[in-house]
Amino acid sequence: MVKNKYWRWGLLLISHFFLLQTGLAQAVPEILVQPSPFKGLNGLRFDAKGQLYVGSVAEQTLYKVDVATGKYEIFLKSPDGQADDFIFTPNGQIFYTALLSSEVRTFDLQTNKVATTAAGIPAVDPIAQDKRDRIFIGQSLSLKNTGLYEVDPTGQNSPRLILNQPGLNAFDFGSDGLLYSPVQFTGEIIKINVDTGAIAPVASGLKSPTAVKFNSKGELFALDAATGQVVKVDLATGQITAIARLQPGLDNLAFGPTDLLYASNFVDSDINEVNTQTGRVRKVVDSGGLTAPGGISVYGNSLYVADTNSYRILDRKTGRIQQTIRNIVTPIQNPLTVSVNNRNAIISSWFGNAVQRLNRETGAVLNTYTGFGVPYDAIELKNGSIVVADCALGQLTQIVDTAGTNRRTVAKGLSCPTGLALVNNSTVLVTEYLSNSLSQVDLTTGQRTVIAKDLSSPEGVAYHADGIAVVAETGTQSVRAIDINTGKSLTLKQNLPIGLAGFPGGPPPYGLTGVAVAGDTVYITGDLDNSIRTLKLGPSIRHKLRRGLRQ
Repeated sequence: MVKNKYWRWGLLLISHFFLLQTGLAQAVPEILVQPSPFKGLNGLRFDAKGQLYVGSVAEQTLYKVDVATGKYEIFLKSPDGQADDFIFTPNGQIFYTALLSSEVRTFDLQTNKVATTAAGIPAVDPIAQDKRDRIFIGQSLSLKNTGLYEVDPTGQNSPRLILNQPGLNAFDFGSDGLLYSPVQFTGEIIKINVDTGAIAPVASGLKSPTAVKFNSKGELFALDAATGQVVKVDLATGQITAIARLQPGLDNLAFGPTDLLYASNFVDSDINEVNTQTGRVRKVVDSGGLTAPGGISVYGNSLYVADTNSYRILDRKTGRIQQTIRNIVTPIQNPLTVSVNNRNAIISSWFGNAVQRLNRETGAVLNTYTGFGVPYDAIELKNGSIVVADCALGQLTQIVDTAGTNRRTVAKGLSCPTGLALVNNSTVLVTEYLSNSLSQVDLTTGQRTVIAKDLSSPEGVAYHADGIAVVAETGTQSVRAIDINTGKSLTLKQNLPIGLAGFPGGPPPYGLTGVAVAGDTVYITGDLDNSIRTLKLGPSIRHKLRRGLRQ
């Protein structure tokens, strides 16, 4: 038996040595950036028993949080838990705004059933209930969505439009029966008579207020997302007094049973407790790491990550976040993809329907382009033009001039082009999500050559100088290496945390699983757990692809 044991160990060592020689053992991933639990935290509220709930729109999940320990559990899972803001009603229901789906929904705490009360309200965001149990919702996020509505709790009648006011966000009723709301775009706080639509000013001087709430004493507090400030508002004079300063990216607030204030952050996915009397801050939930990583790119010793609510720069060797350029603080618009060159970064977002050119290192927005169908990946060529993969239009669009007025269709008839990789200045690789294929497109002639057509919901793609495309297949949660000249492929790794499901009626790929290559190292973003993993392309991979081996 002893002899047999040593024989087995020897066989294992020999096998391990063989794998190292072939390069396959190098394909085992390392976790460069550790997973984090949340994908941005939004609305939060206490129920009548003093239990805190918090919603994550991006993850479409509603959580219960223990404010004493920071421990959490899922209360309403995806896709039903898409709560940007919510209320508890006296009759045992939760009414919440499903921002991505443009709906107002209700969840019955007794029957555990979800129902839609109102639909077709783009960017529906804040919700509040007055003393007569009437429910009011508002639109937010852009100058195009400006309505304040009263909602029929039964869903039998259409929402009643009260007025159009841009910038409404998390609001609350005062003891005077008026609705107090931040005006995000002007830095004001106003009060609204919901019966007449009359508006009166309360305070001004904030940069980007996103939430106001009253404590049990009738004192009004507000969050400024752009500065990270928690402020108290004097209702008589409009004077604003800073109470505490948190990180920018604040989303919503709620008061606990003892009048401690709790504030959520959609960039860092954390919750802070603030004592409004002393200004003392205590971290309740500290996610750490990334929020919702999508596209990824490499330049020098840095990784550039589109983290949905921010543009981040990481150390390529340690994975440590070195810089975070945040939504609201700057004009960046929910970056879902990123590509970089020696000067600029190009980010894109289907949510913002925008492609933006940034200074790579500072994150300063140089240009913003809109007017797409559903833009996914975008890359800048040496001449300064930008190629955009437009899923909805099924085409590659080239933005020729800096102003963005001169555009040309490079190639059309594609099946939801999603990821892009530059082979040379006149050729790109493009994943086609709906046709499960990888194609090569000549940017001059528009000629499209299909390289592989047996992929499974491919998203991100990167190009290795040896003629290898590395593709993230979200349908099989794997990464595949493909010889672009022969189409032969090799699965590098399976069971990766990729392929976050979207929402009904949303774009086919919810985000974009990013892939980047630097030397023989492959970087992959994990949109299921907010991680970044690495793979090594061993020296024998090209040889194996030419032989047609698969793993």
